[in-house]
This record gives sequence, structure tokens and C-alpha cells, in this order.
Amino acid sequence: MHFRIPGRISNVQTIAAGRAIRELRRLRRVYGAGLWRKRKGIARVELETGAIRTVELHWYEAQPSARMSTRSNGTSTRSARHRPRKRPSARSGRLVLCLRNDGYEVSLEPRKTYAALPDRDAAAHDQLRVIDESGDDYLFPAALFAPIRLPAALRRAVLGAV
Repeated sequence: MHFRIPGRISNVQTIAAGRAIRELRRLRRVYGAGLWRKRKGIARVELETGAIRTVELHWYEAQPSARMSTRSNGTSTRSARHRPRKRPSARSGRLVLCLRNDGYEVSLEPRKTYAALPDRDAAAHDQLRVIDESGDDYLFPAALFAPIRLPAALRRAVLGAV
């Protein structure tokens, strides 16, 4: 377990459904068919270190159709204190390689390169702020990633493509 939700999730909203979900193909491949939706809400979470933080949670849910059973979903956190006014720029981050996706199978792909943003508060809790395919940043355990060092010209080219 990477964090625990000791109370209720409030302000729950559906932020995407069906084909509007960027990871829909992977969700269906990993967890099966269904009426998928991406949801978000605000909750207080307890990290493995014991620290309590208020965060914006994002998760996926599938309503079973007549031909499937319900399966579990992946969850990641996005700090409510770190919501940028505009999308973060991958160019301002460093490159990291996803080594494993334990507990985050829907959100992370092993052997994939991600841009990570500096966040001292997250680092103090062994977390890493990573920009995903949607362009939003989320917190994940730092142990799931390894930093990548590239020559400057190659780094600029890769960050421009991430």
C-alpha cells in the first residue's frame, strides 16, 4: 500500500467517460470491457511515512456490462496544493524511466520515459511528481523510477517529444 484514505472522498466528479479517456485502450486490455469513466475527488490521505496530506485523487471505474465482471482500478494522487494554473511543461522537468508499476498498472508503463517536475515536499515523502500522457502531473513512489542522464541536445529533443 502506498497510501491510505482514512475518511471520505468529497467533491467526486466524472472528468471523462468512454472514448474521452486517453488510456481507454489500456484499461480494456488490462481490466476488460465495461463502461469506463475517469473520476476525481478530494480526500485526506496518510502516506507510508505517516504524514497526512489533502490531495486530489484520480481513479478509473468500470460499470459492468452484461458480459463482464467488475475488476479493480488504479489510483494516483495529485496534490491539491500543487494544482498548476496551466499545464506543466515537460521541458522544465528531468527525465525518469519507469522501472515497475506496482499498484499503478493503469497509470504507468514499465520501460517508458516520463518527465518529472521538481517538488521538495513530495521528495521529502519519497514521492516523485511525474507528467503523464494527458499532460497532468501526479505523485508516485520515487522507487518506481530511475533518473536518466542524456547529453544536452538529446535531452532537449526527448523532452520536446515527451
